[in-house]
Amino acid sequence: MFSRFRFLLFLGALLFGGWPASLLANVPVQPLKPPPQLPPQKPSTSSFLLIASHKLKDTWFRESVVLATQTGHRGPVGIIINRPQDITLDKIFPVYPAARDFRLFAGGPVNPGQISYLFRSNEAVAGALKVSEHTYIANDMTLLRELLSGARAHNGLRVAKRLAGWAPGQLENEIAHGDWYVLPINDTIIFDRPVADIWPELSRQATTISH
Repeated sequence: MFSRFRFLLFLGALLFGGWPASLLANVPVQPLKPPPQLPPQKPSTSSFLLIASHKLKDTWFRESVVLATQTGHRGPVGIIINRPQDITLDKIFPVYPAARDFRLFAGGPVNPGQISYLFRSNEAVAGALKVSEHTYIANDMTLLRELLSGARAHNGLRVAKRLAGWAPGQLENEIAHGDWYVLPINDTIIFDRPVADIWPELSRQATTISH
């Protein structure tokens, strides 16, 4: 079990590290060459899950779960992982039959032109940030096409439009105010649970830890 002491240590790690700067751009980066494979890399120690508390009533974030990471002095950014939209990815990527099996998610209230995604894989690739043992985040469109076409193996994919973001110090204040709980990233819950079950399950875990 994630003990209260370990939970406090985990909170202390949130002030370091960050995502690649390209993830904050309004237009997705589209490199000309497919990204090469990289040696195994260690997960980012500054990435975590934010679980909305019952008191958070904001339209975007009510009963939400956000995979977030600290971006140094620029403040945290993240992707809401439990807001599926009524559109499947084959409407955006019609040449890939497998795209019909994935829905587009609403990732947050900012950067409306941004497409980012999470995927689960045993391989590390250029342009993707490792945020847990098997979970990566990226906005590289060439890599996304490889994942959808089957050219690159994965066992979990979550594609989102827009991002969530906070000014420096803003998220810390919201956490202190009780708007959010913080938990380590759990790829099993992200990719294997029904989307409707993600927030209830993590909310129960978080409230158990905090009391």
